[in-house]
Amino acid sequence: MTKRTDKTKTQCHFISNTHWDREWRFSMQRTRHMLVYMMDMLLDIFEKEPRFKSFHLDSQTVPIQDYLEIRPEKKETVAKLIAEKKLLVGPWYCLPDEFSVGGESLVRNLLLGHKMAKDMGHVSKTGYSPFGWGQISQMPQIYKGFGIDFAAFYRGVSTEAAPNSEYIWQGADGTRIVASRLAMRPRYNVWYVIQRPAYWRQEDENNRVVEWSCGSGPFKFVGDQYHDFDAQYSRPKYMYDESAIPARAKQAMEEQDGDWTTPHRFWSCGHDSSCPDIREVRMIADCNKALSGDAEVFHSTFEEFQKQVLENVSDNLPVLEGEMRYYSDSKVTSPLFGWIISARMDVKMDNFKTERELMQYAEPLAVYASMLGAAYPQGFLDNAYNWLLQNHGHDSIGGCSRGIISDDMLFRTRQCREISGCVAERALLDIAGAVDYTGHANEQIALFVYNPAPFKRTEIATVNVEIPRDLESGSFEIVDENGQKAGLQILGSGDSFQVVQSPNDCANTFLTKQYRAKVELKDIPPAGYKTFFVRPIDKDDVVPSRPATMVAGINTMENEHLRVAIEANGTMIITDKQTGKVFERMGYFRDTAEVGDPWQHKDVENMRSLTTINERAQVSLIQGGALETAFKVSIDWRLPECRTADDKARSKHTKTVRIESTITLRKGQKWVDVTTEVDNTVEDHYLQVAFPSGICADTAFAQGQFDVLERSVKLPYSEDFREPPQSEQPMNSFIDITDGQNGLAILNEGMKAYEATDQDKPELRLTLLRSFPLRICVTTEMTDYSQVDKSSQCLGRHRFHYAVMPHQGGWEKANLWNAAEKFNLPLVIGQTAPTENGTEPIQKSFLEISDETIAVS
Repeated sequence: MTKRTDKTKTQCHFISNTHWDREWRFSMQRTRHMLVYMMDMLLDIFEKEPRFKSFHLDSQTVPIQDYLEIRPEKKETVAKLIAEKKLLVGPWYCLPDEFSVGGESLVRNLLLGHKMAKDMGHVSKTGYSPFGWGQISQMPQIYKGFGIDFAAFYRGVSTEAAPNSEYIWQGADGTRIVASRLAMRPRYNVWYVIQRPAYWRQEDENNRVVEWSCGSGPFKFVGDQYHDFDAQYSRPKYMYDESAIPARAKQAMEEQDGDWTTPHRFWSCGHDSSCPDIREVRMIADCNKALSGDAEVFHSTFEEFQKQVLENVSDNLPVLEGEMRYYSDSKVTSPLFGWIISARMDVKMDNFKTERELMQYAEPLAVYASMLGAAYPQGFLDNAYNWLLQNHGHDSIGGCSRGIISDDMLFRTRQCREISGCVAERALLDIAGAVDYTGHANEQIALFVYNPAPFKRTEIATVNVEIPRDLESGSFEIVDENGQKAGLQILGSGDSFQVVQSPNDCANTFLTKQYRAKVELKDIPPAGYKTFFVRPIDKDDVVPSRPATMVAGINTMENEHLRVAIEANGTMIITDKQTGKVFERMGYFRDTAEVGDPWQHKDVENMRSLTTINERAQVSLIQGGALETAFKVSIDWRLPECRTADDKARSKHTKTVRIESTITLRKGQKWVDVTTEVDNTVEDHYLQVAFPSGICADTAFAQGQFDVLERSVKLPYSEDFREPPQSEQPMNSFIDITDGQNGLAILNEGMKAYEATDQDKPELRLTLLRSFPLRICVTTEMTDYSQVDKSSQCLGRHRFHYAVMPHQGGWEKANLWNAAEKFNLPLVIGQTAPTENGTEPIQKSFLEISDETIAVS
């Protein structure tokens, strides 16, 4: 640490700022009402007090969008302040939780933030990140790509890892940037230590109790109308106690004396939804006077603070590598609060599906269609991204908010998916209509198959083939362009009719016979399409044969790679036919108590886990064929209905939770596909699905944002920890464990949390639900919404999709990244009548990579 001398004064950069959660305790609209009040006040201060140098809008731009929708007449004024660097916005659009969204969403968030800030006059190129719970491993590379060389955040860094504030952060790819964990009370030290005593005469800066006769006119609705609104001050009383400054300024200095390695310190008052205050100018001057001889306190900007740190920092800082998920180990550091990855899993899965619709289907297809001459739908895609990214605020996507916020989020994702579906549909119409069917003049029904993944695929897919009734002859076959027949498993048929939407005519219909079938579609080009043909054939011409099936015994099925037997308790015995490795009790359910909150899991005093290992399941064959075989497994499980009132135990009263799983095996597929539906009727519990791997390893591998993370399965322990180590960890689409010879991977669709145990019988566990009482940390007592808002309990029906994949070697040899892509990116299949004058080939790849180990985001 750099020692101060008599000739060197500490430089306290006071930065006027706020921490603006777009929605958290209150809905976006209610919070926006507060935002307009705040922004009106800020503009008034800028007009009346020329010494008020600048205001940092929490590294985001969406508040500007929200404000100008209400105050469009202020756009010129706001733009002028941004261009003059008085109002500092960006580089982010909103403040995300990095582990709850996809990597591409983080890049798009920064892109939109940059665009909006640049359009308004200036992008604040700062890596100040007062949001989220930890940092992903690739943020140094992402920041560097946006010209940002400095990061500052306070969750996920310990004093053991970073003894002083500044350190070098090295990303997964080797990119290095200077970073800071800031210091004690990182974003609001002035707010608590100096401002509250000076403005409100709070001798105990942490005291949250206010006297009714405080002079500011507390106002609370007490009738039926608006009774659920928080109290507010009707006429806030403005005071300023100059006598509090000397001692408090000294305290602010002393609290941070052991942290900084340069003379430059970050002082700020960025509390939740805090407003700028004209008294800050006087407070800065008084602090500077009180500390004269030791320090200079001055109105600064984060950009200036960042510049001075980069110029003065040592070349010999410690290097921290990869993701930042350290636990708090002193009062100087902040808790990680990483359990948010399993809060409101329904919201996170909904977001995952929406990201996929927009980023993996709509946008690429729009690009490919534009390559063939179609207009690029920029406006629609921009609008879709705006809807999506509004949901990525850390408290929103983190599941830390009230039910009204999650309701609003589901509305926004629905808007994004609607737009994405329309864009994808238009693009596929343009592409399919451009195909040249010369040489296939006799074909009347074409099957257009699109592969969104950047590698060739052969898949078993579900189709609902519509045979026009004038062509119907009792059966059909599917062939490729060379007449090779595709494998077919017909499931059923029935009369149907389809509506044809026309831009130049009224809606029309055509009558069909609809066949539901499984079909083996071979060699679909990467990021491209392949055309097959549906040929009606006379039922009498179909040569009868004994139906082929993958059913291999009672409640057992088998393909080229796996043998799956379903036990009486509903678990699976999976045999890897390549290695002979047998995995038993796969997919049992495990339930424990949950009396924590969005940020932390907490069990009851007498901890006890319940499982379905000794339950009796109903198992039935629902589909048996050569391409696909599936069993349905149902369990009626009695679980405690809730916690006790004192949070110390689970209720003695129980309710039935019905769990239904469809277990499917397909020809050629290297994993067992499972869809589980849970009808959650109980509260205050933590539900997982477990997979005893029998593989002893020190680490597990999880797909992250542009990375695969290797994490220890052993929990760290230190007597200095201020928060218990977290057994649950974040992931994207797979978790894997291997001993080098045998491995077990669990693929999933949008489930963000897993646990890898290091017990005698190692297990991988996927979190399905973490149902907790809704209590939000507004005060030390926490605001308890649990009786009026049950949204965090996740009651009702939920659907989870995952797969079990045994393999040889590690995740690279098993090509798990591509396996997860196949699992999560189903083929798109359309049926069309061939048209004339097309110019495109019968099959085509728009994007192909020579090395399949390269992933395309």
